[in-house]
Amino acid sequence: MEKLKGTFTTCSSREYGDNLKLWIHFLVGFLLILFFIKKSMVYPDPIFAKDSDGTPSIQILENMKTGFETVSLKTYPFGYLEVQGWEKVGFPKDLEVEIFWKIQEDLGAGNIYIGYSWGGDYKEIGPFEGISNSTSFNIPVNIFSDIRNLKLRFRGEDLDLASEAIAEVKIKLKVVKYSFGI
Repeated sequence: MEKLKGTFTTCSSREYGDNLKLWIHFLVGFLLILFFIKKSMVYPDPIFAKDSDGTPSIQILENMKTGFETVSLKTYPFGYLEVQGWEKVGFPKDLEVEIFWKIQEDLGAGNIYIGYSWGGDYKEIGPFEGISNSTSFNIPVNIFSDIRNLKLRFRGEDLDLASEAIAEVKIKLKVVKYSFGI
């Protein structure tokens, strides 16, 4: 009968110690990162804005910083305010859109919708009722999402097509982000 010979790899105590040290360093590093992850909240500014009545982007952004932007809803099929190109924020955890508006129902303003897009079709919520309102909603995001590609839109209609239907709008984006360190 023939004996089968095999090769066995053995680990010297020195190699075993080096592997153990490597795993301990990896584990300690992971725990440090885990314990020192912080969350912070920021309100990035949009870089570009446009509306249905042709107000220059810089003026729209300034109006929203100091108060509200006035938007004509008389344009067909609807009046709108769109903001996009947000300041870069790394490692977002949560995005919350905050939109405040006042409309003149007696002038025919109504049928209000709020939407967002990452470059494709808009996902919208609405219609909203009431002359003065605010709403907030979360947008799905992961830590690799680039909010510079996010577009937010307020839109409404002139329902009676008589006098000038207007809305005053303010759009803000709240970002909860991860940061690392002490």
